[in-house]
Amino acid sequence: MSPFSSERLLFTPATPQADAIPLIFAFPNEYSVGITSLGYQVVWATLAARSDLDVSRLFTDVHESLPSEPELLGFSMSWELDYVNILGLLESLDIPIWSRDRTNHPIVFGGGPVLTANPEPYADFFDVFLLGDGEILLDAFINAYQEVRYADRETQLKHLAQVPGIYVPSMYEVTYKSLNGEIARIKPIDSSIPAQVQKQTYRGNTLSASTVVTEKAAWENIFMVEVVRSCPEMCRFCLASYLTLPFRVADVEASLIPAIEQGLKFTDRLGLLGASVTQHPEFESLLDHLNQPQFDQVRLSLSSVRTNTVTEKLTQTLVKHDARSITIAVESGSDRVRQIINKKLASDAVSYT
Repeated sequence: MSPFSSERLLFTPATPQADAIPLIFAFPNEYSVGITSLGYQVVWATLAARSDLDVSRLFTDVHESLPSEPELLGFSMSWELDYVNILGLLESLDIPIWSRDRTNHPIVFGGGPVLTANPEPYADFFDVFLLGDGEILLDAFINAYQEVRYADRETQLKHLAQVPGIYVPSMYEVTYKSLNGEIARIKPIDSSIPAQVQKQTYRGNTLSASTVVTEKAAWENIFMVEVVRSCPEMCRFCLASYLTLPFRVADVEASLIPAIEQGLKFTDRLGLLGASVTQHPEFESLLDHLNQPQFDQVRLSLSSVRTNTVTEKLTQTLVKHDARSITIAVESGSDRVRQIINKKLASDAVSYT
């Protein structure tokens, strides 16, 4: 049985119009991994909600019915180790791996934390990178493509390069300092191309929530909601903090509670996501809401939490809601090492927790 038949959708996909753009949206890993990615879920739902797109999903082990002549092929990349799977999927679709060899082929675009953090190692294989938050980039990208849909490939790419947050590698010349890969400079090939591409940052107070619940996910039947984005602590090693600055929180009353109550109509498993969920300024209020009797059967999971934010109310809530583990990010048993990496925790605080 196809895993797609087990999905319960929390959004309504649009009916594609007659001239809808055929688009394949891929995750370079197995279905159970990809469908557990909140970012992949939200981007897929955003695309599928547009009637001018006809979206098919592709994973390494399964896919929906794919168009014979897709115009766009997108990848959501969350982990560096999925790199080789992208090349494998391109080969499976008979699309040249090297972007320079593509002619009458789909525009291959990509986004996600790996590509936003450092797109250059992948620049030879992608036509377009979307750098930053999808809430801003997705519609801008599709709208810009619509404007040049029937133009030649070079015209399409030059036009897409004008969109803030979109990096088109073929429109830039990269100079290296040496063979070890250190970049000296990146400059546009002509004056019509922006000299810099600015990562796009969404600054709203409504963050992401699951668009699908399924027993086939790695976290079975979980409904996920993003409580915070980024982290205020700025540990020096933490990409999740620096890449997604500034620290933003979802509004509890207007965003989190309505999303949670909607999601729990489909499942009894809830995941609160974020780099530091317990540092939401109204986190205690959220716990109070979840401790109401109507949520007694809900199983609760949390992302890793900062050691000095673990409270008695939090532990009682986790026990009540059948949480079987909690990840506390200590990083080191040495005060000196924690100071070096800007992990502002004393050993006494760790021991107390």
